Amino acid sequence: MDFDQIRCFEAAVREPTFMDAAAALHITQSSLSKQIRKLENEISLSLFDRSRRKASLTPAGQVFYKEALDLLSQYDHMLEAMSAIRDVPSQTIRIGALPILTQYDLTHSLKGFKGDGRIMLEEGEEQELLDGIEHGTYDMIIARDHLVRDGSFETYVLARDDLVVILPSGHPLAKAPSLSMETVAREPLILMKAYTSIYHLCMESFARQGLEPNILRTARLETIISAVAEGEGLSLIPKSNLGLFRHDGITAAALCPLIPLNVVLAKKKNSRTSRAQAEFLQYIQRIFPQS
Repeated sequence: MDFDQIRCFEAAVREPTFMDAAAALHITQSSLSKQIRKLENEISLSLFDRSRRKASLTPAGQVFYKEALDLLSQYDHMLEAMSAIRDVPSQTIRIGALPILTQYDLTHSLKGFKGDGRIMLEEGEEQELLDGIEHGTYDMIIARDHLVRDGSFETYVLARDDLVVILPSGHPLAKAPSLSMETVAREPLILMKAYTSIYHLCMESFARQGLEPNILRTARLETIISAVAEGEGLSLIPKSNLGLFRHDGITAAALCPLIPLNVVLAKKKNSRTSRAQAEFLQYIQRIFPQS
């Protein structure tokens, strides 16, 4: 016995004829009759008296009909309850972030959200974040804005930054207020690790100008600072890093033109926005005014 059989039986009782019942259920009369016959065989009782021109309920059918109505009512109520649970948006806001929150003092700001939602932060590198938001692992990501410029994201600026050149204090170019990418490309370079968003931005910037950079090697930021101070080469890093890794042997110069390196909160444009997420986005726009 299943609910399709019970619904066929209920419709057959409710409607004037079996043909009307079949039409109400959008099935053929033959299919309806087979379902009812199968139901009668399973319970070993005749539910309809078919000896007359119009089928009528047997005594067993009358009892079964009352029980069927109760059962269908409970079943429909259960489906409505499950649908309500399914349609309630999750109150957990899952955010993937590049490991730069401390650098821009963002952790405190994000934790200041007092809405209904609970923020769950998880750090990852750029491809992990892009894959995560694409496949629904994350509701939003915090990344450099050049990662999310393909038109499929809504973005909210959390911090403004740009790329700068660092070079040894005694380098011939050290006194220049700004340097072009063409000039930088001719110098020996130590860039950040190839998996980082900064490395990709640097390479994209060189490629857009048709430049072949002279890359000595890649390294972690702390190593880069020390290597530049020792005169090994130049590097390109976020301006904000200068306050985190101070060294007497280096100087910084702006790039001309500037290469923005803003940090944004990004959300897929076509993704569903829960009530908690909407509250969080309102909070972000309030504490990080967009310009």
